[in-house]
Amino acid sequence: AASYYVLYAELAASAEQQQQHQQQQGNKNEDGHDAWAEDDWTEERMGDARSTLAQNEALCDVASSSAKGSYLVRQYEENAGKNWDAFYSRHQTNFFKDRHYLHKTFPEEFGPLYRDSSKDEAIASDHDFTVMEIGCGVGNTVLPLLERGEEAVVSGERRRINVWGLDFASVAIDLLRKDERFVGASANGRAHAGVWDITLPPPPEYGIEKISDVSILLFCLSAISPEKMAEAARYAASTLKPGGMLVFRDYGRYDEAQMKLGTSRCKRLGDNFYAKSDGTRCYYFELDDLRRIFGEEGAGLEVVELKYLRRVYGNRSEDAERRRVWVQARFRRPA
Repeated sequence: AASYYVLYAELAASAEQQQQHQQQQGNKNEDGHDAWAEDDWTEERMGDARSTLAQNEALCDVASSSAKGSYLVRQYEENAGKNWDAFYSRHQTNFFKDRHYLHKTFPEEFGPLYRDSSKDEAIASDHDFTVMEIGCGVGNTVLPLLERGEEAVVSGERRRINVWGLDFASVAIDLLRKDERFVGASANGRAHAGVWDITLPPPPEYGIEKISDVSILLFCLSAISPEKMAEAARYAASTLKPGGMLVFRDYGRYDEAQMKLGTSRCKRLGDNFYAKSDGTRCYYFELDDLRRIFGEEGAGLEVVELKYLRRVYGNRSEDAERRRVWVQARFRRPA
């Protein structure tokens, strides 16, 4: 399931090609008020952030907060599914915005799906182009893909676009299945959805192993207990065809949200792992975490791209700044 702070992440969506130009003059968000610029993190600033979290660890730590602290940590784990169902029951489809930026953020993977290829000469293929989002929520990523049309030309072949949406929360999947875009594509055999806890193997009845050209993990893995992430990464990687790509974006170390949680009473569940007010959880990644989890010694994928996105947002009306940090990556399953 997408993490609670992902609303802020939507503001960061922009073309990589635009970033160098906009870096010099700031960037306006959709509302025209907030502007962002690339944020330069020095070793001194990172050291200050580490010190702040360390100084507040005793105040923030759940396990040591009381005699029931360890019990509370276990409850967050045991109630993870209930908390995400409650989140979607409360917010329905109104919390997150549809993501229309995949072709800008990941142009090699999604660029062909967003261009008009109706007049292109291409070889007709019997093989679908399958996109699978793991942690899809109510479909804010997969539903816009269904709006792009039924076919795309990929590597000189005209292929039908086939979409899977998978999530831990059954309430989210029920809402996705009711969306008219999903209903129409599902009737044509192009859209599929199911409940899946990715810390466990894919349900055999789904038949989703080695079928995906591109699998998506956006603000999903951070909601999982760190000790279960390695298994989750292996199961996510198992959906990829040989040569398939996994694209990833999530929260980065010392993001503003982490600094708030890391200085609040009884929010820390473990190193860089926190509980939020709605009972859902969030981990804040370093690049080495992703290399270890998804790389050759983890899920066995090739690292194609691995970087931080560090940005400072200014709101002129409030005279305030927010400093956001994300990690972004692309991994390939060996052919």
